[in-house]
Amino acid sequence: MTRRRVNQATNIDRRCLLAMAGGALAVPAFSSLPVRAQARVVAETKVGSIGVTIISDGTFDLPPSFVLPGRDQLQIQAAFKAADDTFSGFNAEVNVAVIKSGNEIIVVDTGAGPDFVPTLGKLAERLDSAGIKPESVTKVVFTHAHADHLWGVIDPLSGESLFEKAEHLMSAAERDFWIKDDVAASVPEALRGMATGTNRRLKTISARLKTVAAGSEIVSGVSAIDTAGHTPGHISLLVKSGSEQLMIGGDVLSQSVISFAEPGWRWGPDMDPEKAVAARRRTLDQLATEKTRLLGYHLPWPGLGRVERAGNAFRFVTEA
Repeated sequence: MTRRRVNQATNIDRRCLLAMAGGALAVPAFSSLPVRAQARVVAETKVGSIGVTIISDGTFDLPPSFVLPGRDQLQIQAAFKAADDTFSGFNAEVNVAVIKSGNEIIVVDTGAGPDFVPTLGKLAERLDSAGIKPESVTKVVFTHAHADHLWGVIDPLSGESLFEKAEHLMSAAERDFWIKDDVAASVPEALRGMATGTNRRLKTISARLKTVAAGSEIVSGVSAIDTAGHTPGHISLLVKSGSEQLMIGGDVLSQSVISFAEPGWRWGPDMDPEKAVAARRRTLDQLATEKTRLLGYHLPWPGLGRVERAGNAFRFVTEA
């Protein structure tokens, strides 16, 4: 295994960020931005006898002022330099996992769909490249309900779930927060458009939406883990088969340098910063101690690697 240097670029300002949070308004705000070519869009791995397919929904860029509020450029550059990396912005992959175990095909998060950022929303077309038909999916599990994890569940043609035969699952705390009628008043102004869009989509799939409790088994070998903090009911999944295990982490660890080297730094999208820091530290310790592989939703494609201790902190080591 080797460290992989991430070449990142930032090209959005606050105006674009507000548009991104507003959903449909994102398209004109981002229309002049370059779309990143990404040749590698499907990857495969195994966890014992369980197969995991990773499908790219695309990539998008985030402004440092949003993801690291209160941190100046020198602090950020120093953190990257200490990790033997070079900072040039924050580019986030969107790595959707599909678990194949026995007769179960489980999609973990569904990407952003067509209404969030034009560089995202590729999942539906790339499922076919991976040989996965939406009607064959038995379960959809949401780590949380932010737009880039949930909005892709809706088929723009039918207006219903893309996965018409699947059971849809998320934690009760996550569902209850986002589905309430006044959810927009419960989030910062910049996220109100996103909250309204998420609320509408959850109500569309409400008849098929069920809850899963942290610590419970979704299917044999796949369990939910409480990693709340990024959102009120954020969960991660632990996949076990034989002596092997993989954590599908959602956004509990979302940046390949900062989340590991500086887990105590506030990450702007976290809705409960103190709880999110505690979840990061707990998850990092667990992954390093148990030598469990990690699949990160926003980590460098395809998001796979391991966590190692590095002095008083940690580092992410990508799989060769």
